[in-house]
Amino acid sequence: MATIYDVARASGVTAATVSVALSGRGVVNRVTRERIIRCAQELGYRPNLVARSLTMRRTCTIGLVLYDITNPFYAEAALAVEQIAQRAGYRVIFANTTGDTQFGKELIEDLAARQVDGIIATPGGLKADVVRAIAATGLPIVPCLWDEESNVGLTHTVGVDFGAGGRLAADHLLDLGHQRIGIVAIGAPEEPTVRAREVAFGDRLAERGRPLDMALWHWADSTMESGHAAGHNLLSVERPPTAIFATNDMMALGVLAAAREGGLRVPEDLSVVGFDDIGMSRFLTPPLTTVRIEKTALMAAATDLLIRLIAGEDVKTPPRLIPTLVVRGTTAPPARSGNMERR
Repeated sequence: MATIYDVARASGVTAATVSVALSGRGVVNRVTRERIIRCAQELGYRPNLVARSLTMRRTCTIGLVLYDITNPFYAEAALAVEQIAQRAGYRVIFANTTGDTQFGKELIEDLAARQVDGIIATPGGLKADVVRAIAATGLPIVPCLWDEESNVGLTHTVGVDFGAGGRLAADHLLDLGHQRIGIVAIGAPEEPTVRAREVAFGDRLAERGRPLDMALWHWADSTMESGHAAGHNLLSVERPPTAIFATNDMMALGVLAAAREGGLRVPEDLSVVGFDDIGMSRFLTPPLTTVRIEKTALMAAATDLLIRLIAGEDVKTPPRLIPTLVVRGTTAPPARSGNMERR
């Protein structure tokens, strides 16, 4: 393997000049820099990243703490971070909490111990006080997607107006004429976590004269399986809903399966709205109506903010991203009374 000294001999300069030229720092005239780069490429030279990190006091890596990358929403978000970071010269270390707060604490502390240059932290397995503790050490950290929970308390937070998304879902179903509407939300009956999208959804129903029947509120854990179970429960009550809002697309997929197994047609007998707009949503049969979060834009904002914080720049927190409603094939006006009786 070629060394920096091999490149120096081939290009007729010192090893120090090669280091400066390849790092982009200092002053090296254009002709010399191009000759050094050409020699390095011909020799197949790769810089010693460990040595570079010691010199620069940076590892050119950032950490990304996620809830669960098996959920397509987080997979798509992670890909966006990796692509944006790569263009800026950074590599990304991914860590999944899978909802375990103790494990999440260990993960984020481990990333800090590995001397990543900064961290993007999403909720779901991370507590706000843990994130604040890491930030207090001076390590740049950008909480992302935390608007729906208690304020994490850090200046540089990138998020989504989840309340706006909940109102979009409520207005859409009410405008179609639905009066009995159910909700599948992330949480547990013994330890409910009511988030902004659910609060806004329920408030908008009440504002428009159709308050949410709490018997039609079911908790789930963000997976298709939990959405499937919640869907069966909602559809087996004496007066089932004509529409269901699932607060993420994975749970909406489960609700759709429950409806199909119950002999219901979507959207003729049951309307379903999801949240996130994961890639597969538009390829379902019928395609899923959902509240879209522009994941690439969101993660681009978080990654750019983190990289600028690492560079020591004076930056402003970007405004919260506003979700949009994507109307597809799983929503329609409620069935007429004859169909309801058949249900």
